[in-house]
Amino acid sequence: MKLTDRDIEILRFINDCGYCVTPHLTNFLSVKRARTYQLMRRLVQRKFVIKEHLLQGHPALYYLTSKGANFTDLPPIEYVSLGTYRHQIIMINVALKLMRVHPEAIWISERHLKHDKCYDGIGKRGHVADGLLLFPDNRQIAIEVELSVKGRQRIEGIIKSYASQFDIKEVWYFCSQSAYNALSGLAAKKTYIKLFPIKEFLA
Repeated sequence: MKLTDRDIEILRFINDCGYCVTPHLTNFLSVKRARTYQLMRRLVQRKFVIKEHLLQGHPALYYLTSKGANFTDLPPIEYVSLGTYRHQIIMINVALKLMRVHPEAIWISERHLKHDKCYDGIGKRGHVADGLLLFPDNRQIAIEVELSVKGRQRIEGIIKSYASQFDIKEVWYFCSQSAYNALSGLAAKKTYIKLFPIKEFLA
């Protein structure tokens, strides 16, 4: 099977994310769901992609085989973590919306940031952003998705550490309501920190 440019685009998108679900691909490709199934069926049958029903009542998810990953810049994922599943699904929704709102910018996924080592880990645990927007004027905007309230000390450390990352002009936090409330006080005097209610952003 000879892969088309669109096939390779699909493989790269999936592997940039690590894995994704059917609605993500429909959104990314701007096609109807039936067409998404048709495109993915070919890639699954040819063993470029693995299709898995991980959770009952949730859409099928897709990730690459080693064969499929050969057409991308990243290795395939080793497994799908249930612990980060919700965060992953919402993070991809945020990324797709950001790519649509800022078509002039390049989206760099967390997987690329880690793999390419083009982004210095910040914080005591080597924190890496959930993603990065790179604009034509070389502005870099770090993207964070916060769905739960983390320890105050850890969040303070991450926020303060961003101040020393001179390549990062701003940090955009997309938050659940509880996380938004928790971060508001910490970010109030940090002009480089922007908070967005995730529910409103994705509406």
